[in-house]
Amino acid sequence: MCNYKLTVIIGKNSDIVDGGGWVTSMTWRKSTILEAKDRAQVLALRDLLNSSKPAVDEDGYLMWNRCYGMCNKACWQWELACAHSTCINQIMRRADVDWADAGVPDIDMPTITINLSIN
Repeated sequence: MCNYKLTVIIGKNSDIVDGGGWVTSMTWRKSTILEAKDRAQVLALRDLLNSSKPAVDEDGYLMWNRCYGMCNKACWQWELACAHSTCINQIMRRADVDWADAGVPDIDMPTITINLSIN
């Protein structure tokens, strides 16, 4: 059994391009360690994000619009197009991952990257 490192990156590009043609982008990153005893949560998260269709929240709304995943023998990574950054709370809650709901940035239409790697 091994530990896993769970990293979530929330990114958002500005809707405005400056005079030089640059687009401003901001990212927020948070990581936590899931211990070997949390293997059920690791598998639940993996299965949720690898599902053939997007999951819905308690009210029947889609948690994400699109999800692209990739993996190798050391990690899984998913990139999600979401309506709001707080969908990460719903995803973690559904997988029963211990994830603090407070402190998630308030961002409309972010890109969320979830990386789950062997630590």
